[in-house]
Amino acid sequence: MNLESWNAELSEFLIGNDSVLILYIIVGVFGNGLVLFIYLVRMTKKSDDRYFIPSLAAIDICACVIGSSYALALNLLPVRFPGDFLCRVLWFLSQASTVSGGTLLLVIAIHRYMKVCRPFSNTWSLRVKRLVILGTVTVSTLLSIPTIFLYGEIQVVNDHYRDNNVTLVGYRCGNISDPRALLGYNIFLLVFAVSGVAILTICYIFIAKTIYSKVMMYRKSVKQMHTIPKPELSVSTVSDIKRKSKSIEPCNNQQHEETGEFHENSNEHDRENDDKFQNTHKDEKSNHHKRRSQDILLNAHIPAMKYHFTHYRYSYMFMTITIVFVIAYLPRIIIMLLESIFGIEFWNKPDSVIIGLMFLYRLYILNHVVNPFIYGFFDARFRHEVKLLLSRHKKGSLHPESQTGQ
Repeated sequence: MNLESWNAELSEFLIGNDSVLILYIIVGVFGNGLVLFIYLVRMTKKSDDRYFIPSLAAIDICACVIGSSYALALNLLPVRFPGDFLCRVLWFLSQASTVSGGTLLLVIAIHRYMKVCRPFSNTWSLRVKRLVILGTVTVSTLLSIPTIFLYGEIQVVNDHYRDNNVTLVGYRCGNISDPRALLGYNIFLLVFAVSGVAILTICYIFIAKTIYSKVMMYRKSVKQMHTIPKPELSVSTVSDIKRKSKSIEPCNNQQHEETGEFHENSNEHDRENDDKFQNTHKDEKSNHHKRRSQDILLNAHIPAMKYHFTHYRYSYMFMTITIVFVIAYLPRIIIMLLESIFGIEFWNKPDSVIIGLMFLYRLYILNHVVNPFIYGFFDARFRHEVKLLLSRHKKGSLHPESQTGQ
């Protein structure tokens, strides 16, 4: 057996994982590239809600390409990794791009909190937003610098063939530092990640409470006025709703007065009737009033909820992206922490277990791949531009054939 055979034997059982990584690269680059093209080229009108999306998409492309390519190199060249310098650079770039994505999500959460919960405070200017993005990349770069000194090329020897006087020496990319230094760095990353998740959670809890209170305010106003305000008033105050409904209330009051007079005249006319008939009539009137209130609430609920989702769709969108990021990134942090505690022996497990651990370890890349699909689900304008682009592409592909037929 030579080094090539040894490397092929070690990499063979990771073919399934390699296929997933290649899929990550293809879908991630295409999806985030489409996001960049549409938000930067097709949407000429700049929106405050969409400002950070192109920056997040650019980070996602880098994370997909660098993270997946580095993981493929580790899978395909487990004992033939090409050089110490490449190992250090790829580790650093992979870490920096991932941390940048998480830090930018933290910035976006704070921005959404200011916009939804503190709408009358000073908004972020274009200069502030650019400085925030630059600061995000700078902080992530500084946090990733230790990886340059913690990881590098490691010499590995195949002990199995020593008895046959055949010694195979290979090289892989891994931890070259004191295990205590790696453990300290991974604990720091864990604390940083937990702190970030706590801040994200607090911001989005306040955002959710604000949205919920405005929805309940709208429902309360409908119950009090027995009329249906316009859907856009679901984000207004009760006083605004009442002020804008003054023109409707006199008609409703006059109608109630006329109805009251009718019932009064009817009662006078039927005063000699039995008391049981009067009680039945009152019950019917009460039931009619309840049914009318329920119909008003039902008719008001659908347009109000539709406008409510449209108005707050970007808050829901970034909430979803953040939840996916936390779920995808948490296994990587835990496995890195366990690896720094138990060392190389942590990976001395059956092949099926290693395949599962590898998938969880690289699950963070999936977060950068699915973000374009989340944009498409929440942003109707983005969906429209994608459909328009695809329809033009189909027409363009059919046009040469039609010319040939002529």
